[in-house]
Amino acid sequence: MAHLVPEYFGSLGDIRWAFAPVLLVLVPLYCFRKKSPPLPPGPRGLPFVGNIFDVPSENHWLKFAKLGAVWGEISSLTVFGQTIIIINSVEIAEDLLDVRGANFSDRPVLPMAGELCGFNNAFSLSDYNDRVRKERRLFYKLFGNQASVKQLAPLISSEIKKFLRNLVSNPGAVLDQIGRMTGAISLRIAYGYHTSDGPELDPYLKAYETAAVNASSASRPGAHLVDLWPALRHWPEWLPGGGFHATARAISKQMQETLDSGLNFAKARMAAGTAEKSFAAMLLEEAYDEFRVKWAAGTIQMAGAETSAAQIEAFFLAMALYPEVQSAAQEEIDAIVGGDRLPYLSDRPHLPYVDALCKEVLRWHVAGPTAVPHRTREDFIYQYEGCDLLIPKDAIVIPNIWKMTHDPRRYKDPMVFDPRRYITSEAREAEQDPTRMCFGYGRRFGRLLADTSLFLTCSATLAVFNISKAHKDGVVLEPRLGATSSTVSHPLPFECGVKPRSAQALELIRE
Repeated sequence: MAHLVPEYFGSLGDIRWAFAPVLLVLVPLYCFRKKSPPLPPGPRGLPFVGNIFDVPSENHWLKFAKLGAVWGEISSLTVFGQTIIIINSVEIAEDLLDVRGANFSDRPVLPMAGELCGFNNAFSLSDYNDRVRKERRLFYKLFGNQASVKQLAPLISSEIKKFLRNLVSNPGAVLDQIGRMTGAISLRIAYGYHTSDGPELDPYLKAYETAAVNASSASRPGAHLVDLWPALRHWPEWLPGGGFHATARAISKQMQETLDSGLNFAKARMAAGTAEKSFAAMLLEEAYDEFRVKWAAGTIQMAGAETSAAQIEAFFLAMALYPEVQSAAQEEIDAIVGGDRLPYLSDRPHLPYVDALCKEVLRWHVAGPTAVPHRTREDFIYQYEGCDLLIPKDAIVIPNIWKMTHDPRRYKDPMVFDPRRYITSEAREAEQDPTRMCFGYGRRFGRLLADTSLFLTCSATLAVFNISKAHKDGVVLEPRLGATSSTVSHPLPFECGVKPRSAQALELIRE
């Protein structure tokens, strides 16, 4: 047996000599190979799981802002091999996501919201392709330009008047009434559906509110491990940790039933010849594929209603906290509009303070604090501060809109609600218009509609109501400050007081 050891080494030596020519070629190539630039800087991760403990599940925009303070305005995390790029700078976001948008126009693959729940059919989560381009043109036709939005103003105003009447009859349910109004506006635009006026929540509206909340929860960054480690979608439901399959199945069922009901309503009204002009009716008249009609119209309802509700909730909260701002806006409305009618959209150029107030609502509480993430199509080398940084193919790119709108280098006292920051005076120049960033990046077809709805709601409410902090048993109830962590972020629930400004205002509301 003694001869086996030297014989083993001898045979291994023969193999080494056989590979010598290959090594002579490969070693120089390895030594002189072109090294890829590094990823944007970020915290060091753990083996295999990477930065899984650095990805926040709550208030992610605050965590991302802290990362930016340490690692720079563009940083990165890696979780299970998936690269996440965090952008805390307006200039970088515009450069990558707008100017170079062709390479950053896809959406990330979110197994929970997409494949498992089915929301990958929604416009906002779809990759940029021929179908999306066609639907974008249709969205633009309905409400993507000033002329089309102006035609929708009477519809919006009619639902705002219902909202004002409901506040008189039920002043203690402000947040509920806001949701009813924004949902009613979106349902009319999407399907031509009029919600019921009774005390009970309209069944269509209730179903769509549930679907919207589910979509926001399912797509929340960092909320689901399967989004960070997509292979988990194959994890059996019967094993511990597989309960997300049942959750996704229930969400998908509720969502499909809701979207089918909206489409069937529009089709039935068209067949009866009683259909109101709507997005669904317009597509059906053009013989557009019904599956796409269902999802495109549903996107308008689910995304538009919840985003608008979050913004208007923030308006009521700000007016309760800053009575001096409310008084200044009311003085301007009284001087320009008077007390015998509500403000029109055509009044907006003559109401600069109210216009600035709406901008401040959008900045002060960002409804989409990290917007909808993007995904790179191909490797991209980005030059930042004299260094080349690699943004690899399929990286998830998250613009931290909240940080951009609360950057003290751009906004003085950013946590304070101050509309005058957008009005040029002898003392200071106007600060940056937040609509440049707060609607996200890329194609933003709903921006004009959301902005118009916000102005008409804020101006009409200020014309006839005083908003204050709530009182209970003679004690002032201080509103809780903070925001929910869903994809569409709302202010934390709060109470406030609403009271008609005068007998004349009450009569105007009841007209």
